[in-house]
Amino acid sequence: MGGAVKHRKSNLELLRIVAMALVLLIHYIPSRCLPSPQSIHTNLFETIFNLELRSLAFVCVNCFVLISGYFGIKWRLKSFSNLLFQIFFWIIAGIVIAKIFRLSEPQNWIPACFDYLRARWFISAYLCLYILAPLINAFIDKSTQKELGLYILLFYLFSTIYGYLCLSTEFNEGMSLISLIGIYLTGAYLRRYNLKFTSFSASQDLLTYLALGAILVICNALLLAIGISKSLYGYLNPLVILSSIYLFLFFSKIEIRYSTFINYIAASAFAVYLFHMHPLIYGTYQKICADLNGLGLYTLVGVTTLFAGIFAFCVIVDHIRIFLFNSAWQIASKFRF
Repeated sequence: MGGAVKHRKSNLELLRIVAMALVLLIHYIPSRCLPSPQSIHTNLFETIFNLELRSLAFVCVNCFVLISGYFGIKWRLKSFSNLLFQIFFWIIAGIVIAKIFRLSEPQNWIPACFDYLRARWFISAYLCLYILAPLINAFIDKSTQKELGLYILLFYLFSTIYGYLCLSTEFNEGMSLISLIGIYLTGAYLRRYNLKFTSFSASQDLLTYLALGAILVICNALLLAIGISKSLYGYLNPLVILSSIYLFLFFSKIEIRYSTFINYIAASAFAVYLFHMHPLIYGTYQKICADLNGLGLYTLVGVTTLFAGIFAFCVIVDHIRIFLFNSAWQIASKFRF
């Protein structure tokens, strides 16, 4: 995902990998005990730990889109076709894997394909963002720093009040195209301009990200302690957005030489999402996560091994997909008039 840049910065490609690991984490979290007014009194440490996992993980989607906005999506037929090919490749791959390992009944396979495109909000939202990118980029290019900054500020004011507090269906708690546009614009702004609050050192950015997460943990814990179970976590929460920005800024400032290894893995990061969120795969993923929670002190080792295994499998298979697409594109190019 993201704009077409010949040589990606390996520091931001590393963030792409970390963000996808956080996506796996955020989908692992439901397998753990849900923080509640009861758990805060009966098992304080476990509740705080589960809240902290949410603070660390909820920045995942925002960071992915910040990278796209920072580089800018350059609309090209080949890159858009590649994105579509990747999506449908993993739909078919998921069906094949489900059949081999008997993860689902045969009659569920075809409906699962349609459900995959309908229910996985990020796929449809990102495809729409990709299609609209030329219009958004034109607005960014023609705007002054003041105009773009003011627009982004008003956007977040509106999304906080109308989307986060009023729970507008148009924003869908941040799981929508309109929310991705705001994050995309923010990424573009961060590439072009510096402000005082974005000019910290890399270590200060990381500490700010962790501090904002800690504030979310404290606020949620206090609400639970007085009997309010409403979670403050959400993609539209201003603290979550700020946390995403500071984690992004941290990776944008760290010095990493161009790494073929990092970029090789990052090129298939989206495949990790497409694989484990497949309707025929996701249930098995959740079951494995729940089973790993029964390992006690070895849970961390088990979860880390699971994440690493998913990454390794997806990178290997997705590079087969890359080879197939490039080969098909070369053949198709010969028939152009």
